[in-house]
Amino acid sequence: MRLLKQLLPVIITSLLLNACSSQQTSVDKNARHAVSRVAKIHFDPNSRLQTADSIKVMKPLLQQFYDQGKKDHSDGLTLAQARQRAENFKCPGVITSSEKTTILGQTFEADEPAKQSQIVLDTAITTYWDGYNGRP
Repeated sequence: MRLLKQLLPVIITSLLLNACSSQQTSVDKNARHAVSRVAKIHFDPNSRLQTADSIKVMKPLLQQFYDQGKKDHSDGLTLAQARQRAENFKCPGVITSSEKTTILGQTFEADEPAKQSQIVLDTAITTYWDGYNGRP
């Protein structure tokens, strides 16, 4: 019994470390990075960004860009054509931002919506290139 009490913290620690070091996909990494960047520009002390929920919302969007990059590579698009595709993502309407945020039925002004849109756009383009280059 005493040996079990001594080994239990070691076993739990090793399991936690293995869970934390598991492989993440490119989409997961990019979503986490984008959400952390957006959270840094959120200065309202009365509210905070729910990062886990935001990552879950961001992943399907980024997955579309990853899949498009993967498809473009398999379809044989040249590097120049892929660059043109990535530039087209910057066209208005591809990724839109909202000037207002609704939380619990109340509407608030968004924190730096142009900067948030730029972060999401940059992340989408990075994710596209990850798909094009075959990064997991």
